[in-house]
Amino acid sequence: MSYPRNQSIFYKITSPQMLADRLRVTLDELNELCAAADNYKRWTDKRTGRPIQEPKPKLDKIHKRLAALLAKIDTPDYLHSAIKGRSYITNASGHSVDTGCVKIDVRKFYPSVRSQAVHHFFLDRMLCTGDVAGILTKLLTVDGHLPTGSSSSPILSYFAYEDMFETLAALAKVNGCIMTVYVDDVVFTGTGATRGLIYAARKVFASYRLYGHKTKLFRPGQPRIITGVAVTKEGMKLPNKRQRGIAGDLATFDSLPNGREKLIVARRLTGRLFEASQIDPAWRSKAEAMAAERDNLQRFDH
Repeated sequence: MSYPRNQSIFYKITSPQMLADRLRVTLDELNELCAAADNYKRWTDKRTGRPIQEPKPKLDKIHKRLAALLAKIDTPDYLHSAIKGRSYITNASGHSVDTGCVKIDVRKFYPSVRSQAVHHFFLDRMLCTGDVAGILTKLLTVDGHLPTGSSSSPILSYFAYEDMFETLAALAKVNGCIMTVYVDDVVFTGTGATRGLIYAARKVFASYRLYGHKTKLFRPGQPRIITGVAVTKEGMKLPNKRQRGIAGDLATFDSLPNGREKLIVARRLTGRLFEASQIDPAWRSKAEAMAAERDNLQRFDH
């Protein structure tokens, strides 16, 4: 598959200078980044234990520019990540509890998206010349794979494995299911959402040298957590774990005297409560009340 020129200004880039122009950098800046020994900040996430590679500021600018350009390419309705107007909430909203449901994701997805797949996308799909595809692969991968802390990785991971996701979409259709994708989280809902579908989907992942894991099968009528949203007979709800987190923050807020520390908690709570209200409108009044508390504290803080 190739893409019409008007869908992406990454289509048919034929020289490094043309690439630099598209990325809004000079050719010297592009060459400097390609020659750098390491363009990433590295650390291990304390909560998950996962290694993080985050582009340093100069490279991060390019990653953000590229992510914005790739997001302009038309994508199928099943994709909900890295697309304007779509989110983990719209991903969950595409499912119901009326029929069975299968969840499956890819183990260590970004570290498993190899540089060869990225090169293939730019060379054979975007029809860039070999030197341009090589530069883009050099800039957008680290240690032979997609960086875990880059803004470009969510959308690029889809395009690097677009054939695989299309195969999964065809599998969903054959089995009478709808499918949604949020980065590496693939969900099927429908009459054919069975253990057999889990087995077939894992075979598709394996054919691309990826490992499907964290599989979960839900019976018709059974509530299910989809990308952090509880899908129930009554509609979308905030999962119990997130409710407990908010309750803990509320208890902390109530225990603190007026001051800077309480303002910090109020700001965090306001964001969490308004996010919760996007899932379940019943949280709206609590979000507005906390926003008023935050505003009062901010007036005293100044």
